[in-house]
Amino acid sequence: MKNYDRIRAHKPEGIETKKAHIVGGGIAGLASAVFLIDDGYMDGRNITIYESLKEVGGSMDAARNEYGYVCRGERELEPNMECLWYLCNKIPSIDTPGRTVLEETVDANNEHRIYSNGRLLHNQGQIYDRVSDLTMSKKLSEKMIEMMVIPESKIEDVTIDEFFGDTAQELYESSLWLCFHSMLAFKHYHSLIEMKRYMVRFVQHLPGIDHLRGQVETKHNEYDSIIKPVKKWLLDRGVTIINDCTVYDLDLDESNNTVLGIHAKKSGEEMFIPVSENEIAIVTIGSMTQNSSMGDNHTVAQTNRDTEYRGLFSLWERLAKRDEKFGHPEKFTSDIDKTKWVSAMVTVRDYPELTSRIRRIIRSEEGTTSGAVTIIDSNWDISFVLYGEYYPDQPDNEQVFWLDTLYGERDGNYINKPSGECTGEEILTEFLYHLGLLDIRDEALKHCYISTCMMPYITSQFMPRALGDRPSVIPKGCTNLAFIGQYVELPGDVVFTVETSIRTAMMASYGLLHLDRPVVPLYEAQYDIRVLAACIKKLIGTDEITRKDLPPINPLKLNQTVDMILKAINSIPFFGDFDNIY
Repeated sequence: MKNYDRIRAHKPEGIETKKAHIVGGGIAGLASAVFLIDDGYMDGRNITIYESLKEVGGSMDAARNEYGYVCRGERELEPNMECLWYLCNKIPSIDTPGRTVLEETVDANNEHRIYSNGRLLHNQGQIYDRVSDLTMSKKLSEKMIEMMVIPESKIEDVTIDEFFGDTAQELYESSLWLCFHSMLAFKHYHSLIEMKRYMVRFVQHLPGIDHLRGQVETKHNEYDSIIKPVKKWLLDRGVTIINDCTVYDLDLDESNNTVLGIHAKKSGEEMFIPVSENEIAIVTIGSMTQNSSMGDNHTVAQTNRDTEYRGLFSLWERLAKRDEKFGHPEKFTSDIDKTKWVSAMVTVRDYPELTSRIRRIIRSEEGTTSGAVTIIDSNWDISFVLYGEYYPDQPDNEQVFWLDTLYGERDGNYINKPSGECTGEEILTEFLYHLGLLDIRDEALKHCYISTCMMPYITSQFMPRALGDRPSVIPKGCTNLAFIGQYVELPGDVVFTVETSIRTAMMASYGLLHLDRPVVPLYEAQYDIRVLAACIKKLIGTDEITRKDLPPINPLKLNQTVDMILKAINSIPFFGDFDNIY
């Protein structure tokens, strides 16, 4: 958003008495409430958030039990998540008085920037020396270019495997894929549309993908650094949060455009909330961490295959049966074996030798966040992150790290079974094997609490789909209903990011209140010639482009070449809207 656009919208007529019902207390629901209040003039006392869990935050969780720390996921952030940082600059930090969450985050990254010296490992703890070599064959290069320019309508329901065909194996062995897919949790049978969007949306990170240059982190985990301050801000303004409350259906008018009521269960008791014409409903559809199950050192985290209760997915399924404009949730929820994986948060107590030896392997400074490290010859496709002071109450004698097993359906290299059938100690043993640290296994296990989590739908948003399978934020014709979260269509933007949740929240809040203020625009690095030049140099492995690096031009095809160049230039969208400036 340009400074010129950073004006307050005019106060909507009747906003003093308007009420909002927000279904889902994840970051999307919380952000919706912030935008309704701070940008839309709504009285916080007129906003209610309904959350099925005992705490808000959704997938952005982090907690401690009597044995150690628990955290299902690891979030990757970057400076161009414009809606996220817009939100964070509104919210005072809890941990750093006098600073906003954004300012605290910038301070933390100025003190320490993520730089992964050992981004890829193999051969039991050796750094993969070709990590920075992103070159590829002419055939694969042409296929990558084709993917970048092909219209999405031509690749509906197409998987990455299907599109790349006989070049797929080269792709999967390339350093670009090894860095890219493990960081974003893509699998070869996932949607080509999503891969294409990611490659375009985050092209600015390609020159630094080999060491994660450009990634940022909050001061502590995102729950403590973002969720808790946002929750406090909302409660201070009178917002009502109802926990242990599951919304399972909406009453709609005959045209499925207007919400008339909300059906929920609070602690098992039926609730009905009528919705008047002066009220709005902002609804989260689906959750990546739905039906998660936990395990520990000696307990396997079981795979929950229940299709009767899937929380907000079940709500979405009911709505989708009534109207085509509400999308097709079955495209994302029908194949758990392709959308699940296991994560683990490891708390190491009174045994710094473990994390110190890991840091020596990956050349990471003590007390800092390592950035993601991927073990490329792991059958489970293990990635891990070592943290500094990840929790604000973390004692000096404890270190923590997180790992995931992206292809955990395969047998391990040392533990001969899938990670989903393993206890925490078995998962940690497989991890130590790949680092060449089995010599300290027995001692390490004595000092580690391993909280494991099986997430059946963690990459469900990446499943192959067609345009229209995800509904619009405000479906066509809807008057007081908006959808938010990871399963809503955002043209040009990606899923599986905190930014996605917050952007949908901004679009829903501004749209339902009809605010005369633009939504913060996407950062479109693909139109920045500086970014493109840096990417070209990285992909051909040079610091300076010379004549020999330029493709040959066939004189007999000069006219076609010129036409192709002109088409590319003319496809670049206009950078501004003069009608809205003068």
